[in-house]
Parts: sequence; C-alpha cells; structure tokens
Amino acid sequence: MPISFKSMKLLMVTRKVDRQDALAGFTYNWVKKIGENVTELKVICLEKGDVAGLPGNVSIYSLGKENGVGKFIRFWRFQNLAFKLVPQVDGIFCHMNPEYTIAVGLSAKLFHKKIVSWYTHGAVTFRLKLLEKIADVILTASKESFRLPSKKVIVVGHGIDAEIFKPGETAPDDSSFNLLTVGRISPTKDYESMIKALDFLKDEGINNVKLKIIGDAGLQNQQDYFDSLKTMVKKMNLDDQVEFVGALPNPEIPNQLQQASCFINLSGTGSLDKAILEAMACECLVLTSNEAFNSILPAELMVAKNNPRQLADKIKWLINLPVEQRDNYRKSLREEVLSNHNLNNLIKKIVEKFI
Repeated sequence: MPISFKSMKLLMVTRKVDRQDALAGFTYNWVKKIGENVTELKVICLEKGDVAGLPGNVSIYSLGKENGVGKFIRFWRFQNLAFKLVPQVDGIFCHMNPEYTIAVGLSAKLFHKKIVSWYTHGAVTFRLKLLEKIADVILTASKESFRLPSKKVIVVGHGIDAEIFKPGETAPDDSSFNLLTVGRISPTKDYESMIKALDFLKDEGINNVKLKIIGDAGLQNQQDYFDSLKTMVKKMNLDDQVEFVGALPNPEIPNQLQQASCFINLSGTGSLDKAILEAMACECLVLTSNEAFNSILPAELMVAKNNPRQLADKIKWLINLPVEQRDNYRKSLREEVLSNHNLNNLIKKIVEKFI
C-alpha cells in the first residue's frame, strides 16, 4: 500500500525520465512511486523519453537535451523553470548529480524551500562539497556511498522496486551455469577478470559456464576497452561462452536476472551498486568485490579485486553447492533487499524529510 502524504507537493530534479533507458530507466520507477504518494509532483529533467504510465499528478519538464538543446540554453531554461515552480511546492528533491542541488540552490533559498539531496558514489569532488553546503538533508544508500563528513547525511538504504525485481516463475536452466553482469562497459568494472576466470575454468575442463555481458561503452576510452575485451575473448577461444549483448531497455533486465545462475559485479566505485541489489531481489546468486557489500553479503560471496583465479574458484564452488544451500542463499539475498533496500520504504523516508 502506498504511503499517502495528501497535502505534499514536491519538485524533483533528475537527469532523465525514460522507462526504456538502459541506465536511467530505474528513475522512472522512483518518479512513479513518489507521484503515488504525494498530491503533486513536478519533475525537471535534462531529457525525457518514454514516460507512459506515470500518475496524472506528475508533470515532466524537460530541458530539451533529447532534442539537442545545448548546455547554455538548458541552464537558462532550468533557472526559469526553477523560479516558476519552486514557489508552488513544499520542497525539492535533487536526485544524484550534485549539479542539480547547486543549480536549484538560489531559488530554494529565496523562497525558503527545503532541499533533500540523494547521492550514492564513492567520489568526493568540489561539486559534492558545494552540495553539502547547499542541501538541508543528504540521503545516501550506505556510509561508503557518501564519503564527505557531514552532520546532514542520513543513511537510508537503496531503493529497489521489489515488485519488478522479483524471482521468476520458472527456475534458471541448469544445463549450463549462466553468469550475468550488467553495466556500462568501463575499466572500473573489471570485465577482463571475469573473462580470465572463464579461461581458468576451461583449462580445468569446466566448459558449461557462460558469461553474458549487458551494456555499452559511452566514451572513446571505454570503446577502446570494449574492443580489447572482444579481442581477449577471441584469443582465449571463448566465443561460445562469452556473449556481448549490448545495452537493453530497463524493463528487460528483471527477466535476464531471473534466468541467470549468478550475477557478477567487480565494480571499483566502492558505492552500494544498485545492480547487485536488483540481482539479489530476483533471488539471483551474486559474487562481488565491491567493498560496500562487506557488511551485507556473506564473506563467501565476496571476491578479491583483480583476482580472476579466486573468482574462478568461487564460481566452481557455487556450481558444486548443494541445491538446498543455493536456495537458502537466494532467499536470504532477497530478504536483505526487502528489509533494507525496498523502494516503497525509501520513498516514505524521502517524503517524510519534508514534513
């Protein structure tokens, strides 16, 4: 049941609202859930795509990036919208990028509106320091996800839509052990260790392990890295075991997770990666080197950074794990998300900060 704040009107600032977007698609669900729990929600975003299905009390104001509008014009459009919309709302929720808190700060102070900012990343930048000065409240998913000391910070867990990310109706295919990873193709994700781990297993005669990589490269250096991964796969003769899928629309990800045997994330960001939590919500086994999960996952599901040999051994251990033990892990992983990283609970915590 949604928690209703009948007299609450909010303004949300975020990068993109598009339920089909491979990277930002989850934001659509946040917008939808917030809209279901307040009287009115206005959203300023850099760009918008498929917004079908949002509640009628949600208004989306795009700055026009999807139409090629440049940064200078977008900045002035933002300021005009902010000065128009801020007086009409009870508070402002800035989602992720510090620039949004900085940009809306002037109008928020002029009209005496509270800013609640959401940030989850290990990096501490000058812009983050400005966010800390301007925001009234800062929400983050874990202590590792906001590393600037501040009395304004409240750790609230992540927001995974457990009604969407849930176990599948049929069990994964047991004829092969299917590894899955999802995210931008970037050196920080350490995909080469995953590929090398499969090569180690192949040398041991374990050939029924497959790796599906979902995601695309954005920047040129990421494309160069992507090309090097493809070359590595060919040299190791792993073409039949490693599949580069490319980016997929966000609504297709739950089904991919439901059919996977294990989700792997070797991200070096150090923040609480929502991709791992989404896998956990689908009762998919996980292996990660992300230090933010040290206090969340059993030690046996953690792996060392840049250690493909250990990763191969962990995969082999999971393959040989009794079915009952695997199922116990899966159920406990989903329970962790339901208890501490459920989007419904997070939305309540966000909106309550404006009371």
